[in-house]
Amino acid sequence: MKIKGIISDLDGTLADTKNLHFEAWKKTAEKFGVKVDLKINNLEKFWGLKDLDFLIKYTKELNIKLDSNMIKHILSLKSQEYQQLARSIKPDKCLENFLSLISKYKLKFAIVTSSMKNDARAVLEALNIKYDLLISSDDVKNVKPDPEPIILAIEKLGLKKEEIIGLGDSIYDIIAYKKAGLDKIFLINQDYADAIKIHSLCDISNMLFKELIS
Repeated sequence: MKIKGIISDLDGTLADTKNLHFEAWKKTAEKFGVKVDLKINNLEKFWGLKDLDFLIKYTKELNIKLDSNMIKHILSLKSQEYQQLARSIKPDKCLENFLSLISKYKLKFAIVTSSMKNDARAVLEALNIKYDLLISSDDVKNVKPDPEPIILAIEKLGLKKEEIIGLGDSIYDIIAYKKAGLDKIFLINQDYADAIKIHSLCDISNMLFKELIS
C-alpha cells in the first residue's frame, strides 16, 4: 500500500535540540543556585521524558523536594529559556529535502513530541517546518512510549495504519509506534528490531522517493 502520511518525532529527529534542552535546564537551575555541569551530570538517561517527569526524576536524585507551585514555576522558567535558545536553530539540507518531498507528494505530516506545545512551536517556527498536525505533551495524558499520542495522530490524519510510516530517534518512539500498530518505522542512528536504521533525514528521503515513484 502506498505511503500517504508520516508521523515524526521532533527532538533529535527533525531538530537537533538535545543540547538546547539540557542548556535550558542548566540555566533554569542556576536561577536557584543549583549548578549543573553538563559534562559530569548524566542527563542522557532522562532524554525523551516530558519536562515534568524530567524535573521530578532529576530533583529526586539531588534529594530536592518541590511543591506543586514551585514545579509549575520551574517548568515555566525552563520553557522560557528553551524558547529563547530555539531561535538560533537553522535547518540543514537533509531537513529541507525531506520537507520538500512531503510537500511535492502531498503527504500528510504529523509531529508527535513529548515537549510542551509552545516549546515545540518555537522549534518548528525557527526551522520553518510546515505540518498538518502537532500533538504535544499538552494534548495527551500519556506520552511516548505509551501509544496514546500515536493512536491520536493516526485518527486525526484519517489514514490507514498501513499508509503511514513512523520516524524517530529513540526506543520510546519504536515502542509507541509498534503498540499503535505501525509496521514501517525508521530510526535515526539506532539499532532496534522491527525498525529500519537510517543515518539522517537524507536517507529516509531517498527511500521515500523510490517508494513514492514506484
